[in-house]
Amino acid sequence: MKIVILGKGGQGVIFFSRIIAQAAINRGLSVYSTEIKGMAKKGGTVEIQMKIGQGMCGLVKKGSADLVILLSDDLIDYAKTFGNNVFTFKKEEIQAALERVSMRFVNIFLLGVFVKRAKFFEMEDFIKILDEENRESFLKGYEYV
Repeated sequence: MKIVILGKGGQGVIFFSRIIAQAAINRGLSVYSTEIKGMAKKGGTVEIQMKIGQGMCGLVKKGSADLVILLSDDLIDYAKTFGNNVFTFKKEEIQAALERVSMRFVNIFLLGVFVKRAKFFEMEDFIKILDEENRESFLKGYEYV
């Protein structure tokens, strides 16, 4: 599976991607990824390209991604250059995250939403690797859907 994760610096994009990678590794899958960070300042574009269970390099060619996960709506046009299957979060889901968890756990709440809606992974894959605070935020997102 070829995945691209796009967001902005300060959103926890790299942590979000590393949790997905660890869940895949725990399932016995190979994971190759690259991080392209435009974080010279907070708010710069952060791009993670990841291949799970295939290839020897993390780079994902434009137009070939199986899934693009978008954490920042203003990057939608760029996201579509990687592929047509773009996963976006609904405004209500983002608002729920902001209301239900501390700012530093919003990305983990959204990870829970992603796992439940996208059905590419199992909840248990993430419960095993998250610490207590992150697990609680993840479950709140998962149960929100």
